[in-house]
Amino acid sequence: MESMMVKAVEGFGLGQVEAMVRVEGGLSNDMWRVTATSGEYAVKVMRAHAEAADFRDNIEAAYTIERNAFREGIPCPEPMPTAEGHALLRADGHWLRAHRWCEGSSPNPGDHLEDAGDLLARIHRGGGHGVRALEDQLREVGAWAALADQPGLPERLSAQLRSAAPELARLEAATAASPRLVTTYADSHGDLDPKNTLVASGRLLAVDWDAAGPRPIAREAVSLALDWAENVDDFRRVLRAYASSSGTTLPTEAWVFGGWVAALCGWLTYNVQQRADSDLGLREASETCARLLALHRALDEHVSALHII
Repeated sequence: MESMMVKAVEGFGLGQVEAMVRVEGGLSNDMWRVTATSGEYAVKVMRAHAEAADFRDNIEAAYTIERNAFREGIPCPEPMPTAEGHALLRADGHWLRAHRWCEGSSPNPGDHLEDAGDLLARIHRGGGHGVRALEDQLREVGAWAALADQPGLPERLSAQLRSAAPELARLEAATAASPRLVTTYADSHGDLDPKNTLVASGRLLAVDWDAAGPRPIAREAVSLALDWAENVDDFRRVLRAYASSSGTTLPTEAWVFGGWVAALCGWLTYNVQQRADSDLGLREASETCARLLALHRALDEHVSALHII
């Protein structure tokens, strides 16, 4: 690993390595805090989806949005480019990214709700905008039930997925957009949940922009509120702050929850299919399934909450 970090510091033009230590807590990638002659940096070893054919193009496109956000003054760590101006550096068979290190802490549950809403509003205001139709991809009950039959799954998780299959299919259907529904998109972070933020010097920072891309603003605002809220009152607080800062009036319909549902369904599937051989993957799959079912059972209450934002 020392060889890789030396190459990272050289490739990103950061000087020479003075010290390095691994940072614990990453769900999908490995993070190192590297002290170089020019300062301190977070160097990430990319692992999730790194062998996919479109991985490099996706990360470089996300970097363009992240770089523009930083230049617009959005609170986020400074992304460090390679000498060629790219986000990714190849070293020892791995793709690496680098950012200037920001000393901070994760937000406590229930804290910084208004800050989160305001931060997303700032990102949306600064990003490029467009209008397009939503295209939701739904799975039938049988497809969800088949996920429970994935080889090697512990019986407890298989039973949970099999039992959840009808509700998961109904939740997807309930939050799907009608055909050809057109809505506003903005270049945005794409995954601004609490684990992808830091509280530093009293400010909430957006970190880990690897999922950045065009996002339907109404769906992303609702997704943010669901990720940050511990109850419906919290949900309203996040969205009131977002609406106040952005000037956006959110639709009061169930389809605005469809982005969060699709993202968590994808995360559930990924953990079952790709990480079920690890305790982390099994835990993420089980917890994600439970979160989806909790929304299904409280969907009407959350839709009603949109009327009083």
